[in-house]
Amino acid sequence: TMAKTSRKKSANKGTVSKIRVGDSPVHGQGVFAIVDIARGEVVERCTYIVIDDDDLQSENRLNDYLFTSPDAKTDYLVVMGLGMLYNHSNDANSEWEIDDDNRFVRFTALRDIKAGDEIFQNYGEEYWKTREK
Repeated sequence: TMAKTSRKKSANKGTVSKIRVGDSPVHGQGVFAIVDIARGEVVERCTYIVIDDDDLQSENRLNDYLFTSPDAKTDYLVVMGLGMLYNHSNDANSEWEIDDDNRFVRFTALRDIKAGDEIFQNYGEEYWKTREK
């Protein structure tokens, strides 16, 4: 007989969910590993929509959650899934890039992540420069 698993099936190509949202000791809510995730392993693939400066007011809450497009600095990605909930760390344990099919943002582990650990992104210098007052 097969052992039962606590991992949930996702709608994304029958993959198994490795992550959950929870209260973060760093800021608000964050993304946490449900299972051990190995270095180089895909943590999550998120679909996204592209918007540009014309779609945004100069000040709005959504600005803190947008990803700057690697293709054009005036385009921004509204990342679905849990993609907009990863908190920042200068010592991030994951990174993002546009997937090979150009339809998803792919989050990948930079090092082994243990079940229960929060998963972090490094937001980069530009993120912080645009928020200086």
